[in-house]
Formats: sequence, C-alpha cells, structure tokens
Amino acid sequence: MFEPGVRTGEHLCRGRSLIAIQAGETRLELKLILIGLACATASLFALVTFLKWKEVQAARSWLPARGTIISSRIEAREVRISISGANTTNTTEIRNFPAITFKYTVNGSRFEGTRYTFRSQIGNFQIPETLARYPMGAEVTVYYDPSDPRKSVIERTMPDDSIKIMAYISAGLVVGSVTLVFLVGGVVDAIRPHLPGPQNAGAGMLLTIMALIVLRMGFAQKATAEAAAKWPTTQGSISSSGIEAFRIRSAFADIWLWRWRIVFKSRIRYAYTVADRDYASGRVAFGATFAASLPALIDGDSRRYAEGSKVDVHYDPSNPAIAVLECRVRGLWTLWGLAGAMLIGAAVLVGLPAQ
Repeated sequence: MFEPGVRTGEHLCRGRSLIAIQAGETRLELKLILIGLACATASLFALVTFLKWKEVQAARSWLPARGTIISSRIEAREVRISISGANTTNTTEIRNFPAITFKYTVNGSRFEGTRYTFRSQIGNFQIPETLARYPMGAEVTVYYDPSDPRKSVIERTMPDDSIKIMAYISAGLVVGSVTLVFLVGGVVDAIRPHLPGPQNAGAGMLLTIMALIVLRMGFAQKATAEAAAKWPTTQGSISSSGIEAFRIRSAFADIWLWRWRIVFKSRIRYAYTVADRDYASGRVAFGATFAASLPALIDGDSRRYAEGSKVDVHYDPSNPAIAVLECRVRGLWTLWGLAGAMLIGAAVLVGLPAQ
C-alpha cells in the first residue's frame, strides 16, 4: 500500500540527482570555457612573439653598411585611444616617441631610414636612453635588405629575454586560470550549502572577484596620484585648449534607431622641457577620459587652461615623458561606487541580506 509513495520518492530522488548532475556539468562547462579563453589569450601572445621573432630572423641575412645619425629628437604623435563607455572611437591622445633618422650609402646610392629597431613602439618609453644611445652625428652600423635597400634597421635584435618573458606570461595565464577556476570553484562548492541562495553562489563569487579587481585599480591609481604630488615640476605652456568632437557607436545600436552619435571631450595639449629636451602631453589628471553629449558638461578643462597660459607640469623623474598637471584621479568615486554596487549585488544574489 506504500508502493506508490515509495515510487514517488524514488522519482524525486532521481530528479534531484539529475538536476545536480546537470548543474555540475554546467559548472564544468563554464570552467572549461574560462580556461579556453585563457589559452586563446596565451596563444595570441605567443603568435605575436613568434611573428616578431620571424621578422628579426629574416633580418639576419641583411647586409651591413656604415651610417650616420642625422636627426635625434623627441617627436609628439597622436595615438588612437578608447573612451570609457564607447565601443568605437576616432579620438586620440598625444605621446612622445624617440625620432631617429639616419643616412647610409649602398652601391653609391644614398638612403635615409627612420626605423632604428624592430621593437614595438608604444610611446613615452625609454626616450632619454634612446636619444643618448643615438646622438646626432654618431656613426652607426645600418643593416639593409639587399633586395630592397630602402628597408633598413640599426638594431636587429629582439628585447632581452623577450621570448622567455612571453613564455612565462603565456604559461602563467594558463596555469593561473586553471588554478583560479578550480580553486574558486572549490570555495564556491564549500560555501554553497551555507548560503540562503546557493543557486547563485557562482555569480556572487564572480561579482566579488570583479569588485576586488576594481578596488585594486582604484587604489593603484590613487597611489600613483599621491606619488605624482612628490614629482619635480617644470614650467610648461598650453599649446592648445578646446573641446574635441567625435563619433561613438552606441552600446544599444540594435535597439535604438541611431547607431552613431556625436559626443565631446576636452582636449588640452601642453609643452614642457626637461634636461634641455622638449616634451608634449595632454594628460590633465590621472584616471579615465570621459565624454559627454553636451560640450557644457566637459568644458571645465578648456576654461581652466587657456591656450598660451603657463602651467606647472609634474613629471616623472625616471621617465620625463610621463607628466600631469593635476595630481588627482579623475572619476575615482565611480570606481568606489562600482565596486560597492558589485559587492551589494553579490550579497543580494546569495541572499545574505535576508539573514
């Protein structure tokens, strides 16, 4: 007479077991996806390193020629950047680069080159060291492509230990992701039974980790601003001041009728001199670069720093290409607010406020 109830209990147990198995499979799939993303990133780093190594190896067969440095200076260039909240932008920032020009002769024909190294140039990096290594008038050995003498370089080597460093980075990404995924997964499984909302433990842990990352970013930027307050200063001048308009692609392009819209950001450029070398920068303060739909919302910098006015520039003594006008972090409160919202969201997901 109890057989139907027994069968019902068996069905419930089997159903719960099936749900548990499916949940476990879903968690395993998520872990494998995260590990796969880390492996893909590591592979991309390895591919970039391999292509650079291949380029350097090809230059091993290039022939040497005597050359002379005819120009050694700092060059300010506009570099494309991304703006907070924008999917696609056409805005730029100014960075300093060492500009080396050299001449050389091949079979009686004179050539000039500007590519002195195969190393990637990101700007604001080792400028005084490079200019000191290649002063104007210095004699150098130039390596040129015998099939096309216009292709030339002075340094045909990769950065020291670059392959080893990239191998460490790639291995660290993979090993770190595996360790983090399964370690975090073990922690989640351990605390899940003790949470009011155990089904959301994974999402809560993810939000908590993201909040900690945001907090780390905020504290790092705050420490940088505090260090900049102790940097030496030099007098500079505002070379241009105004508002820049550019287009961004809306994050809700598939919902809204328009995909592109015009936004504005402040554009300040100033020049300064350190150790008889001229630099240029556009950084007013540390932190994010913000854009707004109305110029009036972001015209504070242009009003505060009029073109032609003199300013005190704080520069990094170890790298004078890094400079700032205001030793503060712009938008720091947004990082604190975002981290707090993530932590609150994580608590709500797992039901902690209900306790």
